[in-house]
Amino acid sequence: MRSAYLLVLPGVHLLDLAGPLQVLSTVSELGIGQLSVHCVGPHPGVEAFQGVALDRIEALPARVNGRDLVVVIGSKLQPSLMASQPWRDAAAWLRRMFTGSKAPATTIAAVCTGAFLLGDAGLLDGRLCTTHHAFIRKLRARQPRASVIENRVFVSDGNIWTSAGVASGIDMALRLVAEIFGDEAAIRVARENVVPFRRFSNDPRLDPQYQSRSHGNQLIHAVQDAISRNLEASVSDPRFARAFAISVRHLSRVFLEETGLTPKQYQLALRMARARKLLTASNLSVEEISLKSGFSSVQAFRSCWNKIEPMPPSRYRASNSAEKT
Repeated sequence: MRSAYLLVLPGVHLLDLAGPLQVLSTVSELGIGQLSVHCVGPHPGVEAFQGVALDRIEALPARVNGRDLVVVIGSKLQPSLMASQPWRDAAAWLRRMFTGSKAPATTIAAVCTGAFLLGDAGLLDGRLCTTHHAFIRKLRARQPRASVIENRVFVSDGNIWTSAGVASGIDMALRLVAEIFGDEAAIRVARENVVPFRRFSNDPRLDPQYQSRSHGNQLIHAVQDAISRNLEASVSDPRFARAFAISVRHLSRVFLEETGLTPKQYQLALRMARARKLLTASNLSVEEISLKSGFSSVQAFRSCWNKIEPMPPSRYRASNSAEKT
C-alpha cells in the first residue's frame, strides 16, 4: 500500500494541514486507490498556531519507499521555531532519508513555509520552488542555491513540489492525486470536496482536464466526464445528448454558459492534450497517436494540430524529448 506522510511541527497552520489531509484522505474514502495517510513528526503532540492541540502524531518513519508521498506542512515561521530541536530533528530526518545516491525517488512536497524546512535539509539546491508570497525574499536569502518563483499556486521540479500560502496546499494536493492516480481521480476528489481547480494568471497552462471545471453544474460535469472517457464520441450526435436527457441545442447552450466552450471545443482540447502526451511519452507513430487521441483519421489530426501548434508533430516530439534529457 502506498503511504502519504504529512510532517507536522509546532505552530502548524491548521489549513495548511487540513487541506492536503482532506484531499489525500478522500482517495481511499472514494475507493479510488489504496493510500494510507499519516500525520508524523518529531513529537507525538503539537499545538497549532491557532491554539488547537493536536495529538497522536506518529513518529517519523524509519523507512519510506519511492511510491510514497511526503508533505511538509507549513508552520508559523518564527526564529524560535527554526532554531528549535523539532525543526532540527525534522530537517535531519529529511536529509538522512532523501539525500545521497541511494535516496528513494519519493515525491516530497511542502505547503507554504514548509519550503524552508526542505531548504534546510538541502532538498531545494538547484531546484525551482515557491512559498507564501510574504516569504519569497526570505527564502531566496536563506536558500541562494534555489530558484524561488513568485506568483505561482505551486511549482514542481522533478520529485520536489512546493506551494504558495495556506489554501494553495489544496491545489497542490489535487495535482499530486492526479499525478499518482490519474486526472479522473483528481476531478472526483475535487468534486467530492466542492473544490474548484484554481490558477494564478502567471501559472503555466493547466491541463484541459482541469480547465472549465470550476463551475457547479453537475450535469455539465457528467458530460465532461463522458467526453474524457470517450474521446471518439460524436458530441453533436443527438444520441450523445439524449443520454443526459437533454437536446443537443440545449446541451451546447448550457455547456457554453458554464465552461466558455462548446462541447466540441472541449473535446478537441482533450484530444490535443492526449496527442501531446503520447508524442512526448511514447514511440507511437503519428497515425497511431491520432487514433488513440480520438481523431477519425491522421488527416483530421494534422488539420487540427496545424491550427494550434506552430511546429509539426515530429518537431514537437523532438523538441520536447530534448528538453527532458
